[in-house]
Amino acid sequence: MRVIILILSILLSFGCTTINRESRERATLHMQIGTGFLSQGQYPQAMSELLKAERLDPDNPAILNNLGLAYYVRGRWAQAEQKFERAITKAPNFSDAKNNLARVFIDRERFIDAIKILREVEGDLTYPFPEKTYSNLGMAYFLSGHYQKAEEYLAKSLQIRRQSCTTANYYGRTLLEMKRIQQSAEVLDQAVEFCRPTKFEDPLYFSAMSYFSLGEKEKSRARLEELLKEYPKSKYVAKAKGMLELLAQ
Repeated sequence: MRVIILILSILLSFGCTTINRESRERATLHMQIGTGFLSQGQYPQAMSELLKAERLDPDNPAILNNLGLAYYVRGRWAQAEQKFERAITKAPNFSDAKNNLARVFIDRERFIDAIKILREVEGDLTYPFPEKTYSNLGMAYFLSGHYQKAEEYLAKSLQIRRQSCTTANYYGRTLLEMKRIQQSAEVLDQAVEFCRPTKFEDPLYFSAMSYFSLGEKEKSRARLEELLKEYPKSKYVAKAKGMLELLAQ
């Protein structure tokens, strides 16, 4: 399951002066309903409401941003990117939309583009969610192999929001890549707990790797067995079984 760091926004101040007040109010209502569906994981209903909102108020940056999110969670990255970029065109200082666009860039392995736009958001001192910017920057640096930068930004994010599943997972993985194995095991243990509500299995696998590197075979085995039991269709199943065979020797 993909765990994602994205921002829903209901910014009622945005609007297009070329449409009438009644249309804007109806668009806002559909956006609010759609955003509610989106936050509850009811994606088809969210898409339906947000498309209605866009038809009524096609230049509203908040609607475009949330419609981008609706496309993103359905795996339609090209459409999501288009909506986020249009939202930014309509509101150049819209840091939420920039953060979300950067996340699309990260998933499409456009790390340089992601880092560039996130550094812009980092400079916005009025933005109320810097931990999300730091987390996305940390992820982009980690996935592009810049582990020291990744550690810096992920640590800054965790100082603000300590129980973030995704951030803790990538921080633990960063420490693992930097051969700080004991710290990695401790952070990934925390990430396992933070990620249980969202059913994100990555920390279990990398926690097992940390314990394996430390020579703590029983703890590594326990993590792998939990992974296979709780996530039988995980992308890590084959690797987990292979590690269990090694541990049995």
